[in-house]
Amino acid sequence: MIFTFSITVESLILLIMVGNIIVGFTLFFLLPKENLFENEKSQLTPFPAFSAESFLNKSYAKQIDIYVNDAFPFREQLIELSAFYRDVKGIRSVRDEIQIYNIQK
Repeated sequence: MIFTFSITVESLILLIMVGNIIVGFTLFFLLPKENLFENEKSQLTPFPAFSAESFLNKSYAKQIDIYVNDAFPFREQLIELSAFYRDVKGIRSVRDEIQIYNIQK
């Protein structure tokens, strides 16, 4: 008996997408990260230590949330892109003041 194995394009695309997601999450947690943000001059939040007490009072989930926000891939580049976009749109923040410029063409 001969078995034929055929892969459709849709299943191949799905397999590639799921593989990319798995590899991305694995690399996110395994690759070393910088401890200092250059633009913000602040320290990266360290990965929280697990304990049953912190898990039960839900502080562990909050600490994980803070860690993921700090360690988000390409965080600094996204912040720079956001600042560039806001600048192009005419919104400039200066010392906690927001100035909106209406540029007529």
